[in-house]
Amino acid sequence: MSRTYEFIDALKLTQEYVSRHYSQVLLERSASKYLANYVEKYLRDTGISVPGYTSGELTGRIVNEMAGYSILTPLLESNDLEEININGWDDIAVTRRNGSVEKVRERFLSKQHAVDIVKRLLANSGMVIDSATPIAQGHLPGNTRVTAIKSPVVDEEKGIAVSIRILRPASIKIQSLSERGFGTPEMLDFLCALVRYGVPFVISGATSSGKTTLLNAVLESVPDDKRVFTIETGSRELSLVKTGPLGVLNNVVHTLSRPSDNEMYDISQEALVVASLRFNPDIICVGEMRDQECYSAVEASLTGHTVVSTVHSGPGEICHTRIALLCQKRFPIDFRTSLSQAAQAFPVVVYTHKLENNERKIMDISECTVNLTTGERHYSTLYRYNIERTRLSGGRTQVEGEFVNTNRISASLRNRLIQYGIPGETLRKFTAEGEN
Repeated sequence: MSRTYEFIDALKLTQEYVSRHYSQVLLERSASKYLANYVEKYLRDTGISVPGYTSGELTGRIVNEMAGYSILTPLLESNDLEEININGWDDIAVTRRNGSVEKVRERFLSKQHAVDIVKRLLANSGMVIDSATPIAQGHLPGNTRVTAIKSPVVDEEKGIAVSIRILRPASIKIQSLSERGFGTPEMLDFLCALVRYGVPFVISGATSSGKTTLLNAVLESVPDDKRVFTIETGSRELSLVKTGPLGVLNNVVHTLSRPSDNEMYDISQEALVVASLRFNPDIICVGEMRDQECYSAVEASLTGHTVVSTVHSGPGEICHTRIALLCQKRFPIDFRTSLSQAAQAFPVVVYTHKLENNERKIMDISECTVNLTTGERHYSTLYRYNIERTRLSGGRTQVEGEFVNTNRISASLRNRLIQYGIPGETLRKFTAEGEN
């Protein structure tokens, strides 16, 4: 005989039953896989049902409440999601890998329920969120970053706000980016030539603009005999190791910074940049410059190393200003000197952006030349994406535009590429002269 309940009442009854009959068994880690069987049997025997749920859906939801992360569990297990944003206990939105944003039908049972589940998430990395520490950052196994803020920092009626970023290291090919319209084959070949033949560059843009995706694809093109040393913080987004029947094919060292409550044991990105120089790398990749490691990255580049990185900033001059400001955190020297050093360290700036239709594009690739006597900087846009028209069609935003090649590389950049051995036929793609 079926008995209809609200979900929270069905959950309480099931929890009481499982605790009473199977608590000792469930203390064993290996026995938790049987929980779904216990729940399903109880619901079937008692005839408990909840409007809007099939028997299978109800079993899954109750198991997620008891042993998982409630309504977040299926979202975290999805292969199609890039980000989960909890705007409040009753408001969740997800960003799919294609850039589209959707609201989630399910909601937490209450403010306290949302806070309890988020505490369970943060417990994976030993972090706590409460009224005394209302902001916390943590991670889940499998490269998932969690940033949470609770009341009183957010509105009391919302209870908590959380950003869950699901990072998916994967081998991304340049051809794939070209097919998606991220950039033209020539633009992407140009970036591959830079990293292959010793020219540092930085990719700038906002969160989710495709910076790391582009960096991953470009580094995928590096020949296997070149030594690549990557430095990231928190979670690894780069995945460059190639394997074959005989083992690892290429020459890559992936590293992660490790923050610690005790500064003596803190391993920062800055420390890893310094350590990387002892590994005789051909290419140093700093996943993202966000603090004092920026100074070390600039120094490494100025001493002749090929350094590539990303930074949250705008195109060209704006990006170099941002880098100079970050360097000031380490050594507050004359700001004009910092700007000049930033431009010399990263002579090429690639600016990425997510358009209104959720497509990601390389909007601008610019080169900066510096007069070493006066420190004067000159910016030249090499490639650009021109937006010709944005319109609404069928309730969707349509963006029409085209990539254009506006200028050729400077003589100094040309000479640097020649010095590092670029073949003449490759160089001819990017120079006006047409000869090596």
